[in-house]
Amino acid sequence: MSYTKTFRKEITVYYSGSVSYPASENGGRVHYDGYAKEDVYVEIEVDTTDFDARVHECNSNVHGLTASVGAMNAAQCLAIADNSDKVSQSLIDGFFATVRTDISTQVTEISQKVESRLMLLRQQAQTLREKRQAMEADYARTSARYQKIFDDLNNELSARIHQIDQPVFDVVNVVEEQNDRMLHTDLVQGAVTFSKESAIAQAQLSIANLKNNAMLAMHRAQDFLTSKAETEAVMSKVLVDGTGSDTYYVPVCFMETSSEGNAKDRKCITPELYASQENQLQKTLTQVLSEQDFSPAKEEEQEMLQSYMQAEIRRNVPGNDSHSTRVRDMINKMFNK
Repeated sequence: MSYTKTFRKEITVYYSGSVSYPASENGGRVHYDGYAKEDVYVEIEVDTTDFDARVHECNSNVHGLTASVGAMNAAQCLAIADNSDKVSQSLIDGFFATVRTDISTQVTEISQKVESRLMLLRQQAQTLREKRQAMEADYARTSARYQKIFDDLNNELSARIHQIDQPVFDVVNVVEEQNDRMLHTDLVQGAVTFSKESAIAQAQLSIANLKNNAMLAMHRAQDFLTSKAETEAVMSKVLVDGTGSDTYYVPVCFMETSSEGNAKDRKCITPELYASQENQLQKTLTQVLSEQDFSPAKEEEQEMLQSYMQAEIRRNVPGNDSHSTRVRDMINKMFNK
């Protein structure tokens, strides 16, 4: 709002002269001089209507920005929740799809292995039958030469022995017939071996598949948690929680230099985030500095500014060599002055 400021200055005026007086006795002239002092008062009325209007407009923009940030925060939280649900559902669907696919793959692989083993067994059985037939033919040709000689003796001896121990031979024939039916087959050893190897292979495949699925699930969960943590870190850096009436300080460097001919050059330097507002800030600061004096900063503000300045010096001049040390000392010396 507008205000009036009064200035007072004391003005001193020197005066001198001479007067002549009539001759009463001697007559003559008298010289006189001295100083006269007078207080002069000047009242100046400062009109801040434009400045107040700009401050009100700035407050409106700040309130609108605060509302926009709040809406963006709510939308971001909702998007994070929706994305979390989608990611969770995708993980669950992917897990069960992977399990179904792995089971189908195992069934297919095992079926193919069983078919190939059965085909191999059939081929081996055919080969064995052919070898057996060849051996039987060779044996028949060899034994045919002696068969005629021993047939009569064997028949006679067999007849006599069977007549003596006929019940014993009947029992032996029955036992051998049953034993041959149960044990003397080519598929017994193959079935036992195949059953053992298939059980071991299936168990190993199941364990390996389970470990692989568990590892994939852990990696996906880790990637999700890492992404969530990074998103929360970014949001915590870009969002500011406030009521809309809070005060935030932005560091600004305003420089004014004078050259020959009393020409003045002004420059305003701000952080990169507010680079687009440099011209406006320069105009505002030039007007404000020309209209009124600023009181010294408070001790708390000086400490905050000192802390920020030291952090910027460490970030921009990180070296420990003699040149970096001199640069830091000169910056601190200029800043303290």
